[in-house]
Amino acid sequence: MESRSDPAAIDVLRPRLLSGLSGVVTGAGTGIGRAIALRLTALGMNVFGIGRRVELLAETAALANGVPGAFRYRSCNLRDAELTEALIVEVGDTHGINLLVNNAGGQFYANATDISRKGWDAVIDLNLSAIFTLTRAAYPFLKMRGGSVINISLSGVDRGTKGLAHSIAARAGVLGMTRTMALEWARDGITLNCVGPGMVETSGLDRPVARDRADDLIAATPVGRATRPEEVAELVAFLASDAGRLMTGQLIQIDGAAHLGPGLDMFA
Repeated sequence: MESRSDPAAIDVLRPRLLSGLSGVVTGAGTGIGRAIALRLTALGMNVFGIGRRVELLAETAALANGVPGAFRYRSCNLRDAELTEALIVEVGDTHGINLLVNNAGGQFYANATDISRKGWDAVIDLNLSAIFTLTRAAYPFLKMRGGSVINISLSGVDRGTKGLAHSIAARAGVLGMTRTMALEWARDGITLNCVGPGMVETSGLDRPVARDRADDLIAATPVGRATRPEEVAELVAFLASDAGRLMTGQLIQIDGAAHLGPGLDMFA
């Protein structure tokens, strides 16, 4: 019998659950975005992947060969609002959009006093403004199909994290935007949610300093392990399905209680 920690046991949704649907996933070339794209296509969805590096998107496409859905892709700089909006309109006109997953993002670690205005603007632009551009551009296509928007956020976005003033500000802005649009677009049958993963093991942790910091974060997680990309992907697929239609305006933290911190131990 498979254990609860076995990655193969994570796939719980029925086969071809999302057949006939079309989705857009940003940052689909690596990590969480790749896992989401692969799970959605495995469930039958036709996915259009967007990312910075076309070779990584091609790798995702190769991994998606032979599944019920399909994976198409194009590289795009999400900081270019005009180009991003045009690409979403092109995808919507050609394939329609049932789902938009805003996964792409990035930041660097620094004390607030060490963040320059240029660095601040770069992080806000990618992690907040680009998501607004993508979501607003997708609106008419989501409205036609009663679609969903899922924004990949961070664990503890409503609590604060030292060294991430710029990124937390951007993600908190996305959460506020998500909840506001959930109210405004509910009449259109569109759901919008944020998903907050905990520490996720990715190729970016290969550097010793990053590895050491990741180990510290995992050790501080009450359940004692990282969040798997496949776990995030399964949650995203659920929210995109009919079973998730009543969930909107939520921040769902899939982080092993990392956002709660260690808590007080009255028996220690």
